[in-house]
Amino acid sequence: MHGGNLRQAQEIYGREDFIDLSANINPFGPPPSVWSALTRALPEIVHYPDPESKELRTMFARRLDVPMEQILVGNGAGELIYTVVNALKPRRVAIPVPAFSEYERAACAVQAEVITIPLGEKGWRSLPSLASPPERNAFAAAWRNHLTGCNLLFLCSPHNPTASILSYRHFLIILESARTVGCKVILDESFLDFVSDDICWSGRTELKENSHLIVLYSLTKFYSLPGLRLGVLMAQENLVSLLKDYRDPWSVNVLAQKAGVSALKDPEFRVNTLEKLAQAKEYLYTEFTRNRFRHLELLPSSVNFALIKILDRPASLLVQQLGKKGILVRDCTNFNGLTGEFIRIAIKDIPKMKALIEALSLLYGSDKTE
Repeated sequence: MHGGNLRQAQEIYGREDFIDLSANINPFGPPPSVWSALTRALPEIVHYPDPESKELRTMFARRLDVPMEQILVGNGAGELIYTVVNALKPRRVAIPVPAFSEYERAACAVQAEVITIPLGEKGWRSLPSLASPPERNAFAAAWRNHLTGCNLLFLCSPHNPTASILSYRHFLIILESARTVGCKVILDESFLDFVSDDICWSGRTELKENSHLIVLYSLTKFYSLPGLRLGVLMAQENLVSLLKDYRDPWSVNVLAQKAGVSALKDPEFRVNTLEKLAQAKEYLYTEFTRNRFRHLELLPSSVNFALIKILDRPASLLVQQLGKKGILVRDCTNFNGLTGEFIRIAIKDIPKMKALIEALSLLYGSDKTE
């Protein structure tokens, strides 16, 4: 169902050490200050955590420029997805596909009908340019048609698994189309911190004017805290107040709260991470091109992961072959909306990308160019 299950991989492949490219987590770990913050917080585990997470929400408010009353924190973005669905109990949910599986699982948990909107392997890159008024009008009409009768729409940008970004112009049209038909919108921005500043935007700037918008943000991915779990939901205050009644008040533990505060205080962490990831991504795409893997297609990426299309064998077979060599990748067979065979890889440091290229060279050979 998800990547990052090392215990399962150890059982399947009979080994302890892996290069885990199956989960899209920052490979450089959390900010150094997080480790000392966790050490200092250990004595506090004998007490209940602050159910309001006030210190953490205050830090989020400063960092994200959103009023604290519009912020709800949770045990990862996953918990918040289920909280929203349980609170709103939508009858009909629209999901552009392929998509993160928990959107549909959450919808099905409340017996909602799921309507899929196909994007394909290009994700948001498949949308029209909106260069002319007729094109913009047609795009808006199409989305009103998609959303008529729907109570909730899931959007994801940066998009998992296609590593594409929804443009701000497209987003505004979709947001307005949803408003006109009475459909709430969840915009999942869990991978936003991985986007370079020149193309980065956030839907939270629209919260003031849009009572039907909910924005999700995560510290799990970029700040490398998957074992602690930490996610954020932003919406207008009355909606946040409603959602509070549907969540465990102690879902964010003491250690997660302290780690989150510490991580958000480090102004250089994002800059340094993006620089190192850009180098690793350049290495990966350069080497992939140089090796000319004739039966593999590495798709474009705007974030820290990428899709690879497989032209000669089932994705499950390549996953097994790489797993035996100690490299874990994400089998994308269960992503509704992908036609063909795909794996998803996390972009990590250059040594790990080199190991992937070498493993693929052994499995496929290459027509390497100099």
